[in-house]
Amino acid sequence: MEMPERYGPYETVQQERREDFLTVWRARSPSGAEGRLYWFDVRGPEARAVFFRFRKALKALSALGVLPEGLEISAKPGQYYVFWPSCEAPSALPAKGRKVVREVGRILEALRPLGFALPDLDLRLNEDGVRVAALDPLSEHDEAEIERLGGRFLRALPSARPGRGNRAASWVPGLLLAVLGLWLFAAGSARYLNPPEFTIPDLRGQDPRTALEAVKNMGLKVTFTMASEPDRPRDLILEQNPPPGTRVKPGRALELVLNRPKDGRVPPLAGQPLSDAQRTLEEAGYLPGAAATGYSEEPEGTVLASAPPADAPLPQGATVRLLTSDGPAPRKTVLPELTGLNLEEARYLISVAELRLGEVQTLPSPQPEGTVLAQSPPAGVALDVGSPVVVTVAGRGEVLLPEQGFMAPPAPQETPPETPATETETPPPPDLAPGERIVPIRVPLPASGTQAPVHVRLVVADDGGERTPIDTFAQGGSTLEGSVRVKGDARFKLYLDGFLYQEWTSPAP
Repeated sequence: MEMPERYGPYETVQQERREDFLTVWRARSPSGAEGRLYWFDVRGPEARAVFFRFRKALKALSALGVLPEGLEISAKPGQYYVFWPSCEAPSALPAKGRKVVREVGRILEALRPLGFALPDLDLRLNEDGVRVAALDPLSEHDEAEIERLGGRFLRALPSARPGRGNRAASWVPGLLLAVLGLWLFAAGSARYLNPPEFTIPDLRGQDPRTALEAVKNMGLKVTFTMASEPDRPRDLILEQNPPPGTRVKPGRALELVLNRPKDGRVPPLAGQPLSDAQRTLEEAGYLPGAAATGYSEEPEGTVLASAPPADAPLPQGATVRLLTSDGPAPRKTVLPELTGLNLEEARYLISVAELRLGEVQTLPSPQPEGTVLAQSPPAGVALDVGSPVVVTVAGRGEVLLPEQGFMAPPAPQETPPETPATETETPPPPDLAPGERIVPIRVPLPASGTQAPVHVRLVVADDGGERTPIDTFAQGGSTLEGSVRVKGDARFKLYLDGFLYQEWTSPAP
């Protein structure tokens, strides 16, 4: 069974979505609570802007009290995520009742400045009211689209809808006074009722003083939040919300994310399995680097040391490299000379050298059968104990024999009287004595590996005694062809360079 993957302290169950720098998992928290894990791979300004916009939306929803208990947000370097516990309740849509409609409107109004609309939400209804069960971090809409998608709920808010009295007489005097007050106020303060709009500049990469100077005449409410990016300068503005180019009026909130790298200490990792050490680093806010290996008496995969070492001060988000064990170093042995030995002798020497016999290859050769002709690796090479050794041994070549020896043609038969005689030519039979026959010879010779010719000698023993009909030189790899006159049972012995290469018999018919 495949082990579940871990992201930070969470155990992932099933991947639901993967898009750009966002991965959404069904996950389980250390306490056993199930929910969605939104994991952000923050390596650029776009991913950082989306994450902090999402975080600000969650803070706005938390202020309304509509998020489930146990929701967690992490903005540590390398661990930008949100764990959203499951909310088991029926859907709040379509909304029934004025109260539910107004609660949905409050949620949409809180998310409107951040560009989220009704389709981005998963709204549930329980005994405590409307709860937000999910929010799509990547969605973003303009003001007109937000109004079109959720206008019914936004218009239901008290601020967007005049109150109703029981009797007209109760509000007519108040209305007249309000109109008079508005007229007087407009006469003296017309320019404040239509404040100018400003375009927010790009403040990323600037220091706080420069950024505040750039927006000081816009009347914005500037707030700072902290993040840790160890590879970037301290007090540098990493992100802003609203983003650059947004048109705003005085009084609008402007959030600036300020870089404040957090210093920590490298946790002790020696003795841990590599996977456990990597998880320890991630939970401490560090990035596991490439792992080098070396021989050690520790089990394979065990962490031996870290760079920087344990307890060394290091900003969070920095990379920590690891050294792991490859296990004990293998012992070495030297391969002895095996050529010229028979296979059993070679097997014994290989065993004494703490090696093992690997593949045994056979090659036709005039050497005695089973003689070691070659070895791989060659003699004198230092090998790890238990390494295989391949040997090539001599074998016998193949002799191609005919199914039967020479037979004289049958005597001609007398032509029947009614058939005219036809003259035919019959080849003269060989000059054979009684009991003699011709045995054809065809023997492929083994390749010698050199250009020197091979001394070939064929000895025949039959009823006429022993003799040597073939005594010549031939090139290795060629075929010996010819014929031999024998009488009775015949026994053949073929010698190559003085060694018996092949032996066979040819019985009399």
